[in-house]
This record gives sequence, C-alpha cells and structure tokens, in this order.
Amino acid sequence: VSTQSTGKVEKSQKPGSYTGQTVNQVRQGEGRYTYHNTFFEYEGSWVEGVKHGKGTLRMRDGGFYKGDFYNGEITGKGERHWASGNVYTGEFENGELNGFGQMKYADGRRYDGNWLDNKYEGQGTLHSGEGDIFTGHFHLHRRHGDGEQVWADGTQYDGGWVNDKPHGHGVMGFADGSVYEGQFYHGIKQGQGTYTHVTGITYNGLWVQDEIPPEEFAKNLVFVGATEVEVYQGQSFSIEVAVLHSNGEVMEGDTGRALEATVGLLAPRDGTKVKETASEMAADETFDTPHGTAKCLRLAEVVKEEGEGDEVEQEVQDPTPPTNQKERPISRGYDYIRLPSPQPTSTTQATQCGHASWTNVVIPATDIALDIPDSGHEMLEVVESEEDDVEAVDEAAAKAKPKKKGKGSPAAARKERSTTPDERDRWKITGARAERDKDLLKFAAAGTYVIKITDVTEPSFFGKLLDPLFLKVTILRVKKSSTKYLVAKSPPMSRKAAG
Repeated sequence: VSTQSTGKVEKSQKPGSYTGQTVNQVRQGEGRYTYHNTFFEYEGSWVEGVKHGKGTLRMRDGGFYKGDFYNGEITGKGERHWASGNVYTGEFENGELNGFGQMKYADGRRYDGNWLDNKYEGQGTLHSGEGDIFTGHFHLHRRHGDGEQVWADGTQYDGGWVNDKPHGHGVMGFADGSVYEGQFYHGIKQGQGTYTHVTGITYNGLWVQDEIPPEEFAKNLVFVGATEVEVYQGQSFSIEVAVLHSNGEVMEGDTGRALEATVGLLAPRDGTKVKETASEMAADETFDTPHGTAKCLRLAEVVKEEGEGDEVEQEVQDPTPPTNQKERPISRGYDYIRLPSPQPTSTTQATQCGHASWTNVVIPATDIALDIPDSGHEMLEVVESEEDDVEAVDEAAAKAKPKKKGKGSPAAARKERSTTPDERDRWKITGARAERDKDLLKFAAAGTYVIKITDVTEPSFFGKLLDPLFLKVTILRVKKSSTKYLVAKSPPMSRKAAG
C-alpha cells in the first residue's frame, strides 16, 4: 500500500534531509531539500525524486535561481541572481545560459540577445553603462560580424567586426561630424577609404596605420593669376586661390576649407599718413608679411595731408586745335568715372573643388564711413548697377567750360575761401569739392596694402593648416576735376603672375 504525506514542516537542519511531499517514500510534489553540500538548497516541485517544474535553488553566498527545472536540471525560463549583483533573466539549458536572455550587470552594463554556453552568441545589444551601445552580431562573447556601435561622445561605426574590433568595410561617423567610409584592419583605418571632414574637405585614397600618408595632404595655397595688383581708388578687383597637392596639381576634392582675407596697410603713398581713431589700435593689431609689417585697418583711417587733392587743371591735350580758343577740350588721355557703391561682404570663403575666390572687391577707408559697427576693416563687394558703370566721355562732344579770369574765377574763389581758417573748414564741408569727394572717401586712400589669405578651418583637417598667402595691392590716386574723377585710359596692370 502506497502512502502519501502532505503539507510542510519545519526546515530540517541536517544535510541531505528532505522535508515535503512524497509518494512511496519518493519525493513527489512540493518539498525542500538540503544537499549534503550545504552550499545548495532546493525548494520547489519534485517528480519521481527529481527536481521538475517550478522551483528555487539557493546558494549559501546569497545567489539563487528561480524558474523552470526539467528532469533535475535548470532548463527552460528563469531568473538567476549572483552574489555579485548580476541578474540574468531568460532561457537556460542544463544549467547554462542558452537561448535568448537579458543580463544586467552590477556595474551598469546590460546585454539583451542570444546566448550559447554562457557567452554572447548571435544577435544582441550591449549597453556599456556609460552610454555606449552596440547592436549586431556576437561570437564567443565578442563583437564579431556586422554591427553598429554608438559611443557616448556621438561617434558611430556601422560595418564589419572581428574579435571585438572594426574590421573590413565600414562607415565611421565622428563626434565632430566628420565621416570615414572604407577599410578597417583590427580597429584602425587601413587601405582605401574616403574621409569627409566636418568642414566638407574630402580625402579619397590610401590609409596607413590609421593615418593619411603625409604626401597625400594638401601642400600649399597659391594665387591663380597675379600676386601683385594695381588699382585706382574705388576700383574693384578679384582674388582667386587654389589648393595644391604635393604633386603640384589642384586638389579638386578640397571643398569646405575656410580661407579668410585680412587687409593691412604697408605704407601710404604720396605724403599720406595713418591716423588712429579715438578707439586706439591695440599693439598687436599688426601682422607680418614678406613685404614688411602691415597694420590692420579695422580701427584706423587714412588722412590726407594739407594740399592734397588739388584739381586737375590740365592733362594731356588733344593735339587737334579747338575751333573755339575760349574753350578747352577734355583730356584725351583720361576718362571721367563714377565710383561704385560698396556693400559689406564676408571676408571668409570656403573652397569649392580646390578653389576659393573673392569677386569684385574693394578696400574701404574706415568702418565708420560705411557705418559697419565692429565689422573690422572688411573687403567690400561691388554691387553692380547702371549707375556704377564707368562713364566714358565722348571726347568729340564733350567740351570744357571756358576758363574764367578775374572776379568770380576759380582762382579768385580759392583765394577768397582761404582767407580765414573758419572759411577753409566751412568750404571743406559744404564746397563743391566736398560734394565731389564724399564718394571717394568711402574707399582706402592711395597707398600700398597687403591682403593676407589665411587657412582658418575649424576644426582643422587632422590638425594641419596651410601656410598663408599675401597679395600686394597698390592703390593709385584718382585724379580730379572740379566735380568729377578721372582715370588714365591705360589701366593699371596686375604684375608677377603666379607661375
């Protein structure tokens, strides 16, 4: 006759003892068993003397497993707690982590994915606990195969992995916005790859030991065309710069490099001098050039010496005698001009396919004259309009006014208005010359200037900035009649073209 005991009794203190339900003296149903190795104790379901069904296996160090048992083994779904604080929830097979599960580590890491013999295997997601996340394929507890890694600083990698390191083809986006696509070898860039800098500068070529070979970097900047320019006051000019490879060819992949144009005064011409404004220039408001030290014009203005700017009384005359001896023809060697209307433009240009340019620019006199607060002594773009076109004088039709003598003549007027200092000051402000010169004063005075082209790319391309260039600009004085400006018909020439 079989007997069956039911109910629960006090925990036995003896190793190897069982307290619980039995059938024919075989553990069957619910019961608690303390192993001879007292490190383990099981409480749960029993079938024919073995652990089977739901139960809890406790360890003396504080760890435990709670979940499914099958034929005496931890198999099925359950939850394992270690004394270290690690917790696994998922599938087991014969006591090992096998199948899908989640491991939460005491240090903040977390893994969600497939397991094989207690190791990451197959697809999964690993969180570092510090913001790094990997989603992809694992093998033997390491990232292996295709996967995407996102680091806490914003760096990302999507591609092949071998033995926990990027390997093969992949795309890495850096925290600053730069991107590399190409070959990796055990965690470093090696082989062919394309690197697009955050500024837009692109390198496509060979990588060795995580670096671009030195001979593959841009070598220097050069001017396309002249390295020295001569222009009249208010006359516009253009600048073009190219980025060269070490082999002397233009780097067409260089796009987005930031180049800045800075204007400085080398030496005034024809008796002009530099006078500082009320906001005195700092001592460091200069920069060195191959032509000497240049003073930045951001806080300076060029002031004419007394006597400068007299009228052009006579130029090279038409050899044909005029029909009316009382009239004087306009000079055949000069044209009347109208000055352009300058507007502020950016001093910084980005390269496009290895080139950068500033088109139709002039050098202004001062910021105050153009009402550009705190903008620096900027280069200004010429806004083209019909009013700004050069006005060529039809010499056959243009006639000069008869030269008056005696009372009311220009000479008499000059003498009259120069009798007292107050009269001279009033005439400078309200006279005909003041009206004539109000446009000219917007532009830099005659003198020698330098425009410095500087690589200001930020962040720089692998910590490398190209050496600056210097363009020498000579500004020639515009000749003046009573109310207009004249320039020689033979234009000034740009000299010393870059070879």
